[in-house]
Amino acid sequence: MRSARLGLLSSVAMAMVVMAGCTDGTDAADTAAPRTGGDASATPATVAGLDAETKAACATMSADIKSTMAEVAKAEKIGPPAGHSAVSAQYSAGAAGFYAHTFTTSDAVNAAAKQVATAMSDLADTYATAPAKKPSRTTLDTAVKQLTTACAN
Repeated sequence: MRSARLGLLSSVAMAMVVMAGCTDGTDAADTAAPRTGGDASATPATVAGLDAETKAACATMSADIKSTMAEVAKAEKIGPPAGHSAVSAQYSAGAAGFYAHTFTTSDAVNAAAKQVATAMSDLADTYATAPAKKPSRTTLDTAVKQLTTACAN
């Protein structure tokens, strides 16, 4: 079950990556003069911390976490056994969304986003097996804190 879910998540993530790269050719970057000379390490994004795109991805991921956790809370109210499937589905959906955000210019943000997605996937798998008691979210909480820290830099 997990390998099928990861295959689906990988397919979704790849589709999002492919679509994110599509443009209609009218982007300002297409008409800009090529950059010549200078030191690439002195770009404003490197000096100033996270670039605007990464900051936007961080804001989106923060909203995604809140949304996923709200949906998980609703699904948990259903109760076992049907609730286990619903909670699993919500964590799977949250993980899929996170894989789409692991392509920023910040390696730290990418790694933290991947950890959040992995923790959500693991919880989805645990709930899919109908656990006797509510699984711990410690790993997810830790991953979210690491993402918050990476996004603050």
